[in-house]
Formats: sequence, structure tokens, C-alpha cells
Amino acid sequence: MALKILSPLSQVAEVEPLIEAGADEFYCGVLPSEWREKYTVAACINRRQEDNKIISTSPHLQSFEELAQSVRLSHARNIPVALTINEHYYSREQYPYLRDYIEQALRAEVDAFIIGDLGLLFTLQDMGSSAKIHISTAGTAFNAEAVHFYRDLGASRVILPRHLSLEEIGEIAQKVSGIELEAFILNSRCANVDGFCTFQHGLADLVDEKERKSYENSCMLLYEVSAAVEDCSDEEAEQILREKISWERQHFWSALHIDDRPCGGCALFEFEEMGLAGVKIVGRDNAPEKKIKDVRFMRSLLRFLRENRPAKKSFREFARTLYTEEYKWPCLVFKCYYPSVLLDDKGPGA
Repeated sequence: MALKILSPLSQVAEVEPLIEAGADEFYCGVLPSEWREKYTVAACINRRQEDNKIISTSPHLQSFEELAQSVRLSHARNIPVALTINEHYYSREQYPYLRDYIEQALRAEVDAFIIGDLGLLFTLQDMGSSAKIHISTAGTAFNAEAVHFYRDLGASRVILPRHLSLEEIGEIAQKVSGIELEAFILNSRCANVDGFCTFQHGLADLVDEKERKSYENSCMLLYEVSAAVEDCSDEEAEQILREKISWERQHFWSALHIDDRPCGGCALFEFEEMGLAGVKIVGRDNAPEKKIKDVRFMRSLLRFLRENRPAKKSFREFARTLYTEEYKWPCLVFKCYYPSVLLDDKGPGA
């Protein structure tokens, strides 16, 4: 199976430039005006809230007409399109609307639905949907047994949670069969578990501009951490320990909660060997120029890997150099999707 580069898409005008940049597959969302009028900003149909005070580019296609046009352009170049309907769950009253939403998407000839709600999976099957089912990170597939659970329910692909390590992904890939796997590769890394997230994003607009970076998401709110040390008779030593743990934990945690330049490009070497179906670039709400740049970066890495067949260490060096050249930012362990790759350069065959 050839590893695909999965690109975000939010405008019809992006389709052809992204294909030229090297996209193998698209994923996108549609947020019709009816949904906007009926539900709040937080109750988005596909886990991408829209508030012009917070984001500069809408993460959504605006209508099913735009979706159909995007699909036609993509299919003309043999590029499949997956539609996100991936909230963790939907209320009973939302399901009649969802059925109509799905029917419109099927008429637009989407190739797959990315979902996280089991009720929606069964609804798609009851409707006789011809589109494939991809399980979102909201499905929290932590191991091969969970992947096979979704396979047996009819899913054709599972998108693995982004907090999994490279080693854990490799172990799952070795054990599963009859279903595709997908992993994240670039942008917006969260150290938490997507499927368990109950936070509302978009608090930045509620605080002073100078403090905004610390409040971009609820899970990034400033906090204190302390350690409870039992049976410690040395009060000074206990205080030092508490301060040390608090500082290190908070510093590391805040570093991981980033939407700024996180990258897992070095892991393409392993993902190609594992036989993963695809690597996902996050960023439906990114500007078109950013999307194109990200896809070109990943395509350059994959082309170098396939054409030159370098040793692992040589590939890592190429990836880090290109990352620094393209993004004008050093390759740092706490900004890496898969930090173990930065500790893996030992031995002649590394």
C-alpha cells in the first residue's frame, strides 16, 4: 500500500493548487447556513468551530454545491475526498438533519465519511451509504483490538489518536489486518486524547491580547502543579521537590500544547515501512498558502525517501534540514509529533 498525503480543504479554489503541490487525498467539512442558524458556534457539526473573531479563514466549505464542485475537480485527477462528520456524539434531535446532510453529501459523490459517533456509523449503514467509513480520532482506537472492533463494524480506515507514540503505532500496524491506518504528521499537536476532549476552544477572545497565547484553548489555561510526598521528614527537601516537579511539568505541558509548527516528517521513514494508508496534515482553517506549503514539504520528503532510498539517519537529516529551510524554525524535540525519532540516531544503520 502506497502511503498517501492527506490534505485539508476548505475552498474550491484550493483543489487544483493542492493537487499540484502533491496531495493524494482530501478531507473537508461543510457547515451549511441552516446549522449555523440553529446551533451555537460551539456545537459544530465537524469539530471545527467557526468564529471570525478567532480565525481568519473558515475551516468549512460553505455549501453542498461547493462540496460537489470540489469532488468533481478532485475526481478528475483521481483524488478521493472524505467528508468530516466527526463530533464525538450527536443528540437524538440532530439525527433527522444528519440523515439529510448525509444524503446531500452522497449526491455530491464523496468517497468517505470521517466519523466518531457509533450511532452515526449505524445510521450510515441503515441508509445504505456507498461511501467508505473512516473512524476519526474521536473513536479512540488505542490498540489493535479497538481497530478490529471498528473493522468488524464496517469501517475501512481508522485514524489513530495523535498522542500515540511511533512505537505504539508500529505495534498496532503489525497486528491489524483488513483495515487501513492513518496517522497525523503536521500541525496542531495536542498531548491530550482527542476522543476524551470536552473542552471548548476559542477562549482567546475573552482575555487581554498580551495574555492571549496562554488561553487559546481551555486545556492551555495556566495552572499550578504540586507533588504530594508521603513520609518526608525533611520539609526543605519536600518543598524543593514540589517546586521542581511543578516547574518541569508545567513548562513541558505548555510546550506540547501548540498549534505552531509541530512536525512529524521524520517518521515518514517508519510509516512507509509500516504500510500505513496515509499521513494527515492538520489545518482546515489555515490559509491556502500554508496548506500548499505543507503539502509540498511532505511531498518533497516522500519523494526523497522513495527515489533515494536513504538510510534512516540520512533521511532524518534531510527532513530536519528541509524543515528548517521551509519553516525558518529549528527542529526541536518538544515540537515533534514523534519525539523518539530525535533520540534514534545511533549506530551506522540508524
